[in-house]
Amino acid sequence: MTLVLTRRGLVKGACALGALALLPPGLLHAAPIGDPETIDLAVSPTRSTKLFIWKPARPRGVVLFSTGHGSWPERYARLISVLLGEGFVVLAPLHVDSMHYPERDKFTFLSGLIERFADMRATGAHAAQAFPGLPVIAAGHSFGTLTSLCLGGGLPHFKARNPAVKAVLGFSSPGKQPGLVPDSAYSSVQVPVMMVTGTADALPPVMGHATPASEHLFPAETAPAGTYALVVEGGDHQLVDDAVRFPRTEAPVKLFVEAYGLGDAGARRKLDTWKPSAGDRWTLRKAQA
Repeated sequence: MTLVLTRRGLVKGACALGALALLPPGLLHAAPIGDPETIDLAVSPTRSTKLFIWKPARPRGVVLFSTGHGSWPERYARLISVLLGEGFVVLAPLHVDSMHYPERDKFTFLSGLIERFADMRATGAHAAQAFPGLPVIAAGHSFGTLTSLCLGGGLPHFKARNPAVKAVLGFSSPGKQPGLVPDSAYSSVQVPVMMVTGTADALPPVMGHATPASEHLFPAETAPAGTYALVVEGGDHQLVDDAVRFPRTEAPVKLFVEAYGLGDAGARRKLDTWKPSAGDRWTLRKAQA
């Protein structure tokens, strides 16, 4: 079913910084993407991290990728494979909340959030130097989607906006968390957004607030620059690497990055008329005037 929504008001509540599920140990790598290049990325005068870089044979664009809370870049083989196939270089830093970060215990939840933005600023600067002139989009999963939305202009008090970012692709965004993010969290997003989630993408209470599946659409329901949302029947918080259901997300993901990352008008027309698989829901929300 495809829905075209008219302009809507803001949803009350806030995005759940706390409702962040770690990817389970059994998460599988399916698509072969090869070993990434890894470099030491200077984040600040006192800290560096590893930056993972996957490069296609003929780069056409750049993806600044932010992982889920506790996770690490290599766990996103399926999505990275799709992005590489579209000609995007994928750059993903190892965040301090990652279970692979050597000094993870030194950071609180809040300080880790701030360091995520520092990671992405350094990653964006490296991309501008290493791949000059290529269009840039941001992408992420779970907490990484929140990070990516900030690169697109969300939560402006964090001052994380990267003006090079032309669009945001997010899987399973965090839900609402009263008191941590204002109702207008994404009203300042300046670029088109595509959200991908599933009907079973619910999380148990974190910091006193459970996340029903519907809350993962909060960014798509409130960002003003035009949004797309795909809800996959039966998809849960690990939809980004679900061998059965992830393939149902590939076609619109490809069209979205072509349309808004590469500026392909034909891809945009196809995206606006794309039909989801039976049982899935595809929602378009036009840019607000």
